[in-house]
Amino acid sequence: MRTIAISNYKGGVGKTTSAVNLASIYADAGRRVLLIDLDPQASATDYYGLYDRAKAEGRSSIELLYGQASVADLAFETGTDNLSVIPSTIELVDQNELLLREQRLKFALDDVADTYDIAIIDCSPVLKRLAFNAYLAAADGGIVVIPVKLDSTVMRGTALTVEATKSIAEALRMPCPKYRILRTCVPGRMTKAERTGAEVLDRFFPDAQFTSVIHASAKVCEGSWQWTPVASFEPGSRPARDYAALAEEVLNELD
Repeated sequence: MRTIAISNYKGGVGKTTSAVNLASIYADAGRRVLLIDLDPQASATDYYGLYDRAKAEGRSSIELLYGQASVADLAFETGTDNLSVIPSTIELVDQNELLLREQRLKFALDDVADTYDIAIIDCSPVLKRLAFNAYLAAADGGIVVIPVKLDSTVMRGTALTVEATKSIAEALRMPCPKYRILRTCVPGRMTKAERTGAEVLDRFFPDAQFTSVIHASAKVCEGSWQWTPVASFEPGSRPARDYAALAEEVLNELD
């Protein structure tokens, strides 16, 4: 099983949108996919209508990280073949992170390595042990995808995320996970601020960016409003084609 962590400490850059679209594309291609929501905002959970059930049944990423529950205990079927989800709830924000072991998620995924082909982790935009768990889970043959919007603040979350992946690996003497930067919401015509953001990325991360980009489109917003991945909602649209190209490129990076 290969693990894809999607993370950036700057919000509103397309983390969840990227997570659910990649999950949908891989599942439709016949790969067995586990999507794990590690964000207390639970947007990925809402895409699949699982929030109320997760709370009522006590089956969420809280029990995975802080309890003794296994992936098999917690994973929900989604109605999409080959795609299971471990949801999140707002209570995740209240957990005592001092009680969270950095490798808890890695060990939990190791236990189901023969059950799934791909695990996708939708991370919270917070520099805490939740993210560290995701990075360590991706350290062994996985990848950290860092979605970014091209603006004057592009380096804030990007640099923090890159440094965090390196620091946690060094602290625990583990391999640093591979990371790649994904440009999202790319307009047809860039503003001066967006051109500056692109130049900054090219200067500091010339060899750590995906060739694929996600273009700005009303279809992405419309799909989000309907809680449907654009890859399923409008498969012939430009952003759906963008995500299809990204999905292939990610797999190439993992091989």
